[in-house]
Amino acid sequence: MTHSHHIPLRELYVSDDAASALQAEARKLPGWTLDTHQQAELTLLMNGGFAPLRGFMSEADWRGAERGEGSWPVPLALRVGADFADRVQPGDDIALRDAGGEVLAVMSVTDKWGDPVLLGGKVKGLRRPPGATPNSLRALFRDRGIARVLAVQPRHPDQVAPAARLAANLDALLLVQPLPGVAIDPPAGAVLSPLPVAPPPGPRSVLWQGLVARNHGATHVVLDGDAAAREL
Repeated sequence: MTHSHHIPLRELYVSDDAASALQAEARKLPGWTLDTHQQAELTLLMNGGFAPLRGFMSEADWRGAERGEGSWPVPLALRVGADFADRVQPGDDIALRDAGGEVLAVMSVTDKWGDPVLLGGKVKGLRRPPGATPNSLRALFRDRGIARVLAVQPRHPDQVAPAARLAANLDALLLVQPLPGVAIDPPAGAVLSPLPVAPPPGPRSVLWQGLVARNHGATHVVLDGDAAAREL
């Protein structure tokens, strides 16, 4: 039986050949150096962690997310400096670089708005960072025939033990996704896959957590203050 949490997600990476060609083109493009948080968001965009998003939101989608509408619960756009923004217009491609200058992705800018300036547009990923991805976790769960996966995204190590008991009661595998800066020694049998970014503040944070957990192959999630697991 094929479970929905075993099915691969669409990633935003191009083929190796296309990546080589885009790397050469990217040297001629305006380049924006991502900060740590932006780089983490880009990683989750590219590897499917933020599916179904295909890039940074357009202005219309961003404003819709502010109102609680659309396919993603919170606004997500690329904030850039004013000097860089002056060099970029909708229709342009830009290179998204890490702090070392390596091009991680090419973004096709469709929207530019706001103060500070926000950019929207689809991204094409050129480099896969190391570590587990939503699809590698989904493949693991599929290969092991795991029907239920309970995700916990702990802010504190003491949140893991109650989640492990809930997983046992569900006959589920425990997926531990600690937030940045949280060191976890996972219990035996659990899968550890740290998240590179924390949920955004606000009432829609729980929706973000649920979608990110589901994209990483979870069928259930336990959130802050929950005494029971929520089915995804």
